Amino acid sequence: MPEFKYILLIFGIVLLLVILTRKAIKKQKKEFENPVKPVQKTVIERSPKLTEEQFDKSWKNLSYLLLVAGAGNLFMVYNAIKIALETRSYVLWIDSAFSFAAAIVAVFIWRLHNRKSVYIYLALIVLPVMFFMSTGHYQDAMIRLFPLVLLYFVVKPVWDSME
Repeated sequence: MPEFKYILLIFGIVLLLVILTRKAIKKQKKEFENPVKPVQKTVIERSPKLTEEQFDKSWKNLSYLLLVAGAGNLFMVYNAIKIALETRSYVLWIDSAFSFAAAIVAVFIWRLHNRKSVYIYLALIVLPVMFFMSTGHYQDAMIRLFPLVLLYFVVKPVWDSME
């Protein structure tokens, strides 16, 4: 004879199935009796492109975060080279090269305000992250994503107005 707790468990599952089935049947009958009203299409309003003055003001207020991201990339270069000299790891040399290039591109984004530089910066950050993940350096890979968060906060409000 099965234990009492198993009997209660089976009873509970069957009761739950019966209740949910009845609820679904009632819902279907209700929808069948009341035909669906036509849904009005909602128009998504696009925010207008920023004026030059608004863009300059927003860029002036947010661009320091981009310089912080570039400084963070330089700090990653310093740490990667310091550890690479001790361990002779080629992974860290690759990371230091990409981080240095990303720091330079961060300054270009800050000065030039163009989308192409943002895409290059994204590639320079994401490629080493994928390389780190494939070699098992998961924590190092996650740390490399922090500058992308800063880039997002800088670029998101002014993306439509960038060249």
